[in-house]
Amino acid sequence: MSAKLAQHPLLIAAMIFAAATGAMGFAAIPTGAPKLAYDMSAQINGDDLLASGSTISTNNGIDKVLFKETVVTGSTLDKDTVCLAKVVMHESANQPRTGQLAVAQLVMNRVGQDRFGHSICAVVNQPGQFFSTASYNPRRDSQRWATAVEVAQQAIAGHGDQVVPGSLFYHAVHQAPNRFFRTRERISMVGDHVFYR
Repeated sequence: MSAKLAQHPLLIAAMIFAAATGAMGFAAIPTGAPKLAYDMSAQINGDDLLASGSTISTNNGIDKVLFKETVVTGSTLDKDTVCLAKVVMHESANQPRTGQLAVAQLVMNRVGQDRFGHSICAVVNQPGQFFSTASYNPRRDSQRWATAVEVAQQAIAGHGDQVVPGSLFYHAVHQAPNRFFRTRERISMVGDHVFYR
């Protein structure tokens, strides 16, 4: 048997490699505590804790990940936040965060105006404006949904400066502006959308 092994140096090298990597039952013993490949601390803040009413400790990485999943996928979101998050997800999930915030702030600019509606859901479900949020149900366990919820909460709370102040209308860049948009004041282009007053 040993004569046959000596004739196959690659087989010997493979056996040494397998033994060193644990493929043959020999495993390396960890020397320290496990670490997350990413840090969630920048994505979780006090507002998230207050919004959920949770007392989960976020001192270590796995609790942060589990807490974030609870906030995003849990049923603690109010109806208006869900409506706005659906609009952000449907209309601008492929845009940079500023583009997503611009769309969310546009919806908030419409809230309370008689011609649009007095709640977020009334504005986004208005015929001919956005779409029926009841028939759009995106996966709520994705990073895109988590970002849409964060953007919606930021817009509802009014945190930060307006990306496109006073905007009430927009269309995609690839669409030629129709007669309606030609009568409006063009404010800015953010991502793939052109915004108007």
